[in-house]
Amino acid sequence: MILAVAATELEMKSFEQSLSKDRGIASDQELEPCCALLISGVGPVETTLHLTRYLDKHYKQITKVINFGVAGAYIAEASRAEDNVALLAICLAEQESMGDFGICFADHIEAFEEQLGGRTVFPLDHPLLYQAREILRRHQIACHCGNFVTVAAASATRQRGTMLAARYQAICENMEGAAVARVCAEFALPLLELRAVSNLVEDRDLSRWQLAEACVLAANAAALLVRTMEKS
Repeated sequence: MILAVAATELEMKSFEQSLSKDRGIASDQELEPCCALLISGVGPVETTLHLTRYLDKHYKQITKVINFGVAGAYIAEASRAEDNVALLAICLAEQESMGDFGICFADHIEAFEEQLGGRTVFPLDHPLLYQAREILRRHQIACHCGNFVTVAAASATRQRGTMLAARYQAICENMEGAAVARVCAEFALPLLELRAVSNLVEDRDLSRWQLAEACVLAANAAALLVRTMEKS
């Protein structure tokens, strides 16, 4: 069984509605157990706690994990503007990194040695990533594949976003993905991470965000993947 993980009720509610619609189930009916659902909470600590607690009890029933939600896209330098990921774009993670775990300086973050801080970089399951990309392609859904960064404090300035993007060669940031990756690695479970861009990582301006729309897009894409993968 697939475990679908999202940080918030808003993201998960959109997913449940999309999956119900896809499978012809009325909104007031319960979903058949094609997948298990987990709201992890926001941030790496809550995510680690809730996902570990869940898998400790249900590990044998889970075959793979799909983490979905929203993300902030990094803005490429002017010379690489063609690499920019737009608002409401769908993104798939090739790698997750704990972006702000270490020693924070004004203009950079220095990682702890692995012997002290443990793993902070997690390559994600490439067969599962390839399968997801092909499913989206067949349904004419464009997506970006690249490195994601997980932060405990969301970036509120373009300067910080530029620094993190350069350090990790990343396209976007979120607050849970690396925690999910760390736990899945511990339980030897394949992980796919999908996110829709709700905002650009720039000097903070909430009027430019498209959070609700991104939640729906991420949920729809995740529901499509679950529906398709459960048949394979």
